Amino acid sequence: ESAAPKAVEPDGAPGSAEPTDGELARRTAEGDHAAATALIERYQQPVRAFLRRLTGRADVADDLAQETMLRMLKHADRYDPKYPMRTWLLTIARRLSINLGRKAGSRVASTEYLGMRSEENDPADTAAEHDARAALRDQLAAAMQHLSEPQRAAIALFHQQDMSVEQVADVMEVPVGTVKSHLHRGRAAMRKILGPQMGISES
Repeated sequence: ESAAPKAVEPDGAPGSAEPTDGELARRTAEGDHAAATALIERYQQPVRAFLRRLTGRADVADDLAQETMLRMLKHADRYDPKYPMRTWLLTIARRLSINLGRKAGSRVASTEYLGMRSEENDPADTAAEHDARAALRDQLAAAMQHLSEPQRAAIALFHQQDMSVEQVADVMEVPVGTVKSHLHRGRAAMRKILGPQMGISES
């Protein structure tokens, strides 16, 4: 999990006045606790969000997110700032999720699909809208259980993390064509499963 994936985008800081990920990683490797805290605060939320969609369980996702952060701190000296920190961390997170799934001998499901988000409901939403969204999320979560892990990962990275196909390929460590295949087959499976319930066309 310590090697940076072959990403193509450069490391970037949230703002020019803030230290870059590379600088924070270097300082973390030197024992700077403030730098370590800054990295955790910068990436803990997206890592946790991805894992929650990948595993479908908040408690498992939180444990895996914590383990991901610990591995990042442990291998901070190996981080190459030419590659994006987020890609590196999501790669580690997915590997941990896969390993856990193998140990448990079970499949886990995502609770999100195609743009659905898990943020708190907008105060302006009516009770009816809230109920409708909750029902839809439940339907999507159940349907996602029928997808393979690669399909769930590709969908979560592409739609929830807003990554490009190339970035998804970096995280999943597969060719771009394979990612496109996972996305196509995953979407087709979701349409087939949800079509009878939601009137979704398979065309």
